Amino acid sequence: MTEEKDKLQGLRKFTLGVLGLAVILFLYFVIADRSTPFAGDARVQAFILRIAPEVSGRVEAVGVTDNQIVDAGTELFRIETTPYKLSVEQAEAVLEQAGQAVGASTASVAVSQARLDEVRAAEANVRAQSSRTLDLVKRGVYPKAREDDAVAAIDEARAATQSAEADLRRAQEQLGPGGAENPQIKEALAALERARFDLSRTTVQAPARGVVTNLQLAGGQTVSSGQPALTFISAQDAWLLAPLPENSIGVIAAGQEAEVVLDVLPGQVFPAVVRTIGWGVAEGQTNTSTGLPVTPRETGWLSDAQRFPVQLSFDHENPPKGARYGSRAAVIIYTGGNPVMNAIAWIRIRLIAFLTYVS
Repeated sequence: MTEEKDKLQGLRKFTLGVLGLAVILFLYFVIADRSTPFAGDARVQAFILRIAPEVSGRVEAVGVTDNQIVDAGTELFRIETTPYKLSVEQAEAVLEQAGQAVGASTASVAVSQARLDEVRAAEANVRAQSSRTLDLVKRGVYPKAREDDAVAAIDEARAATQSAEADLRRAQEQLGPGGAENPQIKEALAALERARFDLSRTTVQAPARGVVTNLQLAGGQTVSSGQPALTFISAQDAWLLAPLPENSIGVIAAGQEAEVVLDVLPGQVFPAVVRTIGWGVAEGQTNTSTGLPVTPRETGWLSDAQRFPVQLSFDHENPPKGARYGSRAAVIIYTGGNPVMNAIAWIRIRLIAFLTYVS
């Protein structure tokens, strides 16, 4: 009788212990959602660009391989240039004929126009590169000093363009009142500028440092203007997108520190900072066959929490090397000065880092 009573008491203690542990865990997760929010299904994000040529033609050469890391300006592929060179020669001949028709030499105009085309293309490239730099400075990816360099590069490129435009105007004025304003001359100049522009676009370059992936392009294929030819993942900026429950959003703010564990880099914990918090998500779905809305089914006595996307930036001095687009990650955000919850979260994220070896 005494032995059975001891067994019952032992079972009762075990049951109470399990219930107590469950209550403690429940209280922890309730408090943690308001002090150290956690997301276990964050994803690495980056800009994905569908590279499309601006001119059509047969691919003469592909300068990259699948999943190759390239720098900005690297030649991705080149379209056969012969038809476009012939177009330039034809436009030059037409311009020469037009100049002879108005009784003026167009050699200086052609040279000035060629220089102007060159500096305009250079200015467009500088503006594109500087725009990305200014955007990254605004986001805090690059230091403020990079903004001054970018603005100076734009001013220098614009000055070169203005100088070339002045040279062209002087050359056109030398043709006389009936020269540069002659409809034939203007039409021939426009055709020549277009032909040279098309020729310059036969070489497609990488817009930034990044990776060419899912490459399905080879020499001999025909590509069309405006139609995507390959996929490019920019490495100029990478961030995390973490879906966090709605009841945690109120305590999260930009600039808060966080820690990240990436499945692709098990055992390591990386620092991060909250960048932005999403302001909206899509509501409901529509049946594509009937066009009628689909009502989600609620299960249980508690509805599923709505989740909002939170963007986090990696430490730019020590970014995770090897992280790939779409890599899964676990994130803990430290929102306040609660040392106990922060300590538990610190232990929790490192336990998760250890478990990624076997997950």
